[in-house]
Amino acid sequence: MAIASPVEVQGSGAETPPHAKPVPPPTARLVSVDTSSSLFCRPELLSTPMGIPRVFVPSAYQRRGIALRLLDAAAATFVRGCPLNPGHGEVAFTQPTASGKALMEKWGGGGVRIYQE
Repeated sequence: MAIASPVEVQGSGAETPPHAKPVPPPTARLVSVDTSSSLFCRPELLSTPMGIPRVFVPSAYQRRGIALRLLDAAAATFVRGCPLNPGHGEVAFTQPTASGKALMEKWGGGGVRIYQE
């Protein structure tokens, strides 16, 4: 599933005329992944070559770029001779926490996808 943009989560902000049929809020059409970080996905299923279930770096070693290097190595060697590009949606994570979402956005530039276990 592709991550929903902030505009999709917030809605257009346009006023609905009183005589119009009620429209569900934008998040009703999205899948909630993590409500604490406002992470929602569009529910369309998308094929993705590589899925990453967990990334763990001990707290004593966090904020040193270790997770980014691990992800780079995994994407470069997952399929021999065919490096994957997370920015093109070729890598997906399971439902991330708030810190996992930040890692995904930093590493994949918004192109990383989410998958359900």
